[in-house]
Amino acid sequence: MNHGELSVREVSWVAAALLAGLVPHMQRFPALLTLAFVGAALWRVLGARGRLPLPDRAHPALWVLKQLVAVSAFAGIYIAYHGQLGREAGVELLAALLGLKLLEMRNARDYYVVSFLGYFLVVTNFFYSQTMFTALYMLALVVFITAVLVQFNTPPAYRSSRAVLRLAGLMTAQAMPVMIVAFLLFPRLPGPLWGLPQDAFDGVTGLSDELTLGEVARLGLSDAIAFRVEFEGAVPRARDRYWRGPTLMHSDGRTWRVARIGDAAEQRVEARGPRYRYRVTLEPHQERWLLGLEMVTRAEPPALRTADLRLVAAKPVRRRVSYALSSVVDYRLLGLSASERRAALALPAGYHPRARELAARWAASGGGPLAIAERALDFYRREGFVYSLTPPPLPGDVIDEFLFETREGFCEHFAASFVTLMRAAGVPARIATGYQGGEFNSLADYFVVRQRDAHAWAEIYDEQAGWVRVDPTAAVAPTRVSLGLGDALPASAGSARGADDGVAGAFLARLRDGIEAVTHGWNRWVLSYTTLQQQRLLERFGFDGVDAGKLVVALTLALAAVTLVLAALILAATRRRSDPAQQAWQEFSRRLGRVGLARAPGEAPRAFAHRVARARADLAAEVIAITRLYTRCRYSRAGGDARGLLRRVRRFRPRRR
Repeated sequence: MNHGELSVREVSWVAAALLAGLVPHMQRFPALLTLAFVGAALWRVLGARGRLPLPDRAHPALWVLKQLVAVSAFAGIYIAYHGQLGREAGVELLAALLGLKLLEMRNARDYYVVSFLGYFLVVTNFFYSQTMFTALYMLALVVFITAVLVQFNTPPAYRSSRAVLRLAGLMTAQAMPVMIVAFLLFPRLPGPLWGLPQDAFDGVTGLSDELTLGEVARLGLSDAIAFRVEFEGAVPRARDRYWRGPTLMHSDGRTWRVARIGDAAEQRVEARGPRYRYRVTLEPHQERWLLGLEMVTRAEPPALRTADLRLVAAKPVRRRVSYALSSVVDYRLLGLSASERRAALALPAGYHPRARELAARWAASGGGPLAIAERALDFYRREGFVYSLTPPPLPGDVIDEFLFETREGFCEHFAASFVTLMRAAGVPARIATGYQGGEFNSLADYFVVRQRDAHAWAEIYDEQAGWVRVDPTAAVAPTRVSLGLGDALPASAGSARGADDGVAGAFLARLRDGIEAVTHGWNRWVLSYTTLQQQRLLERFGFDGVDAGKLVVALTLALAAVTLVLAALILAATRRRSDPAQQAWQEFSRRLGRVGLARAPGEAPRAFAHRVARARADLAAEVIAITRLYTRCRYSRAGGDARGLLRRVRRFRPRRR
């Protein structure tokens, strides 16, 4: 198309496409930058309508104002990020440049530059989020920007919005196979471009290497996903689904932490029941620890098992990670070194006097660790303890105040107080943190463990039985372990999932499971597609140990060949489906050629018409009229009557002299 001044439609389309690309960024951009971009887009559209003057050389004051805005934008971004050009600064700079370029867009060249920069704006959204919904929105945006270019190169008479969008969608769909092949076969980069997407940290689990009473309770109403689990075959009962994370050994009287013990004993697991095989897909949490069904007997990379059977990764989990495990839930766990025993009996000096006194009485009554533990559990049952997400604050000695005054707490209150009582009675004990339970997604056959399933329990050591799990929370709220958090809390506390009663509740639960299943599929097969998975795919097709450089060259050549073939096919189809005006002109030229007035190659329509008119005065009027109608259809912004042109050409029957 031959373009002069840009039309209102053309300016409006490209401005709308850029604003749609900026929408996801608006929540993270400074408000001033967003307002400036929207203002520039609105100014350019009003300028195209003739409502506002544009900042060009014809309006010096506005032109100077635009230069000042540009300098201010650059300076503001530079100062805000201390001169460091990273992800945030780079994207904000691109947005500022796009707004300014949109404002000064004048001709076809500017239009193409702005439109193609719009594709870069699409890519920048993946620096912050790589969810399936982001991908779908960006795909729709690619179709929209492609439609912007299609309509710019379509004659005005054929600029139907529906037809333009349909063609843009078709072109995008035609590119999808190439995109899929490139995704599957192009060598994977060692890390995401410009660092991790922002939502890589959205799923951070609430657990950490330390625990302060009240922290886990804050997760009780959180629906955020901690991890997903797919079992191969049998599934353990709900009350046996303890997902073990960090083990806490050291206490300063208020906070419990992981203890680093140099000569930790190699702990041994004696299986007493069936083994469960499963795969965990863990959300990022920026720590090295991993989660597994208690007790893990075998782990596959990237999961590593420590001497005390904790699961860790080689580096902090900053991206979603998937690993396969085998576990038993009926077992005996043996192994306790002298230094571990000292750590498992240690209590901070000067703290918990009332708890120490009570535990000393239990110890004096005789019996082994299991008997003392049973006395403690009976104490929780008899003394009116309450399981609650909103326990009262404990400003003083947290253990004594909880045990003898408030008696209202969440799982960490019960676990920490129980371990304190056991240590005071001379029984080695420690806190285990992780998750308990999980809900089953029947649509995709896997379990979802959410933040509200975060849990803390205790372990005591008996010389005969080894490390024994004791969950004091179950003594107060047994349904917490057997049914989950929502059923354990009082009705007034509310369920984490809300009221799922009746047909509407069942429908919403089904819908939630469906969305969750699709999201899990996206996470597993797209976002978690790693170099290892790519190598396995290549091995399946007989390309074992292919060099990455050779793979890039081969893939580039193959895609180039496919592109050339597709281009040839599309060109041939285009020639067969030329527009009515062009068809009419070609038939008109053939009819004149048959009477000795053939059109020369490259001869312009008007020049051809004037040459024919000079040679045949009897045909001059009709030839010039048809030529004018054709040029109006092909080149005029107002368009022309292509069907009328075709009818007139069919009536045109020149004869030889």
